[in-house]
Amino acid sequence: MKATKRMAVVALTLLVAAGSVFGAGEQSAGTGTTGTTGTAAPGTLPRRETLYFNGILWDQVNHWSPYSVSDRTFGITAFNQMARQPIFETLFVYNLLDGKLYPQLGETYTWNGQTLTITLNKNVKFWNGNAMTAKDVVNSYELQKTYATGGTSYWSYIDSVTAKDDYTVVIQAKASNFNPKQIEASISGLYITEKASMDKVVARIGNSPTALGQWTNVGGGGEVESPGTGPYKPYIWDETKAVIQRVDTYWGQIASKYGKLPAPKYIAHSIYKDNATGDAAFRAGEVDISQQFISSVWTMFPQSISTYLPQAPYYFPGTIPMLVYNVKKPGLDDPAVRKAIAMSLDYNTIGTNAMSGYTAPLVASLMLPAPSEQALVDANAIKPYQWSGNVAEATAAANKLLDDAGWVRGADGIRAKGGVRLSFQAECPQGWSDWNATLEVVAQAGKNIGIDIKTYFPISTVWTQDYQNGTFDMVMYSYGGAGIASPWNRAYQAMGSADIPAEGTPNTIQNWGRWINAEANDIIGKIASETNAATLKQLWTRLNIIYLQEMPCAGLMYRPALFHTVNESVWTGFPKMNDGTNVPPTLCIDGYGIKGLYNLRAK
Repeated sequence: MKATKRMAVVALTLLVAAGSVFGAGEQSAGTGTTGTTGTAAPGTLPRRETLYFNGILWDQVNHWSPYSVSDRTFGITAFNQMARQPIFETLFVYNLLDGKLYPQLGETYTWNGQTLTITLNKNVKFWNGNAMTAKDVVNSYELQKTYATGGTSYWSYIDSVTAKDDYTVVIQAKASNFNPKQIEASISGLYITEKASMDKVVARIGNSPTALGQWTNVGGGGEVESPGTGPYKPYIWDETKAVIQRVDTYWGQIASKYGKLPAPKYIAHSIYKDNATGDAAFRAGEVDISQQFISSVWTMFPQSISTYLPQAPYYFPGTIPMLVYNVKKPGLDDPAVRKAIAMSLDYNTIGTNAMSGYTAPLVASLMLPAPSEQALVDANAIKPYQWSGNVAEATAAANKLLDDAGWVRGADGIRAKGGVRLSFQAECPQGWSDWNATLEVVAQAGKNIGIDIKTYFPISTVWTQDYQNGTFDMVMYSYGGAGIASPWNRAYQAMGSADIPAEGTPNTIQNWGRWINAEANDIIGKIASETNAATLKQLWTRLNIIYLQEMPCAGLMYRPALFHTVNESVWTGFPKMNDGTNVPPTLCIDGYGIKGLYNLRAK
């Protein structure tokens, strides 16, 4: 399993079989895409006009749909708050650097109570030349309500989406579940499609709830059925690569938007069999942007290779992989045991060995070490509940915590109490090398405090079944991702329990360990709609204190949102820290990072 394949776990797992749509050999995007003047013949892409990627796509593309629940495509993401913008675009785009939303298809958005009003850019056109209007936006939302897609969940927070006029959209929030950040997540995560073409698609695919998620957006002749608004459209794809081609009539070249077309005429993703092959191509300059996990990336730096940050941790943090405790297991139902394990971990070893130095040593809290998240808590108030960064001191404190809780070491060194022996299994998928190495650190920490922890690395499908069914002791998992709704998403998934299904029903929603705390639920609910900064800080601080006292899960590291590594032997002008552009390290295609394509220059 490649490290990049776990950046998001999608609850819906409806997959489209590649063979059902695409035949063997190279496919073309069809009419209007490959027959234009200046188009390169397949396999002869001009190097100085083509930006190459690796690490996003590991198999042949099986769709070009903004509604698909499969991730086997390029240039499109499955319902991500940092949605990729080259092919289809969202109303607004999220910037990882400052945590703000910026205009894309939309111009402005304004809250008035529980009503969000969006004004649209009047210059937007689909590839076929038709103008985008409010009816297209409304229909794009309604399709997510009618069919089961990854965007359906946003309707838990939305009452209605209506067109006030041709260029004004009104989203009315549910009064009973008001969560403005989740609605803002929708305007940065849901792609807008053309109603006229989608009406034809709907008439053909029928009313089955899963039909839209399985739709591929490829017609019988290889043409795209529903056009996008983005600067690129599908060009060629086969088992070796996927290529998208610049749309020279792209609406965004107007002076009030980007003022020009993006620099690369083609964006291509070569498909490599494994990380080693992809790394070799990257080193050789055959790949310009790598999204692969590269061990010891700094050893590449003299070879025109660099990361957004010039020194450790090299990548911008975006998630907190956690050790999730099953609190239904005897022993793990004791907060002292859960906290002792977290306290005794050697976070420096996790950072340097398991994560190759791509994370600063973790400081116990729910928050990422990003200014926007740190500003939400009172650091002095939570400090008494945290522990020393010195592993020897923290381990000694963990042993004392267990002693005081009555857990006594037996002849074999393993602690027990009341007939319960502290012996557990820690689980994550096989082949996820950095996570596997992290759990070995967890196992060693257990030995130091009298807890027997054995590692277990099944295939990823077994891991998924185990955490959803609660058939685990401890499991490694990343709650929440980067986006405008974070860190609320992380708190909801890690500590919330309001939406956990009944025992015996697979849990695909939140809190795999089924830890329940009424005060935490109340705080998470209040944070969702609170706008007063001082009150928010109080709520976030209290939630972090509960987390540190109860430890339903334990953060292990800060993981990059994306492994943004570039080779400047062909292209230069990639975003770098403090370069004055405010363009985030999101591969020049994700969210606000799309602006990076306009700063590139071929050498």
